[in-house]
Amino acid sequence: MPDISPAEEARDDAHPERREPPGARGPDDDFFCLRFGVWYPSFDCAVRTRFDTCPACRRCEQGRFNLKRHRAGIARLGRRLRFS
Repeated sequence: MPDISPAEEARDDAHPERREPPGARGPDDDFFCLRFGVWYPSFDCAVRTRFDTCPACRRCEQGRFNLKRHRAGIARLGRRLRFS
């Protein structure tokens, strides 16, 4: 097994799985959508999943994860929408 120097190990190209996905990332963007290849807030993904606002987002595992993550916020949003 070859020895790897610390400098070589620290290079970004030595561990491509550690690199941040490409694309513009805003200050509130905490989620990278694999389907569309864009950064945006995970709460937005959860809203798309819960209220089925985007046909391309149906049956998306990332969306289901974000929906679980933001369950309380989505419930509050749903209550506000009912009373608007």
